[in-house]
Amino acid sequence: MIDDRAITLDLLNTAKAEVMAYARAVNEAATPQLREVLAKQLQMAQEAQERVFNFAKKKGYYNANTSPEQMLNSDIQSATQVLHQITNLR
Repeated sequence: MIDDRAITLDLLNTAKAEVMAYARAVNEAATPQLREVLAKQLQMAQEAQERVFNFAKKKGYYNANTSPEQMLNSDIQSATQVLHQITNLR
């Protein structure tokens, strides 16, 4: 079963991807009007990502001081647990 931590971190990754997509779109916009609309969307996406990040950090789901290696090991451990749970459901 997927837990709150997995859902929160998935939401955080999605929010980060959304911010990156809007940033790319702003840079590639053909008109000033489109750039302005996309820039506003980018700002809202950044604010949403920050709220999810703060929630994850507050709950202890995300440690901003964790090294990339520690994050990778934690993600591998979480993925392994989910795979075991899925396997046990069959």
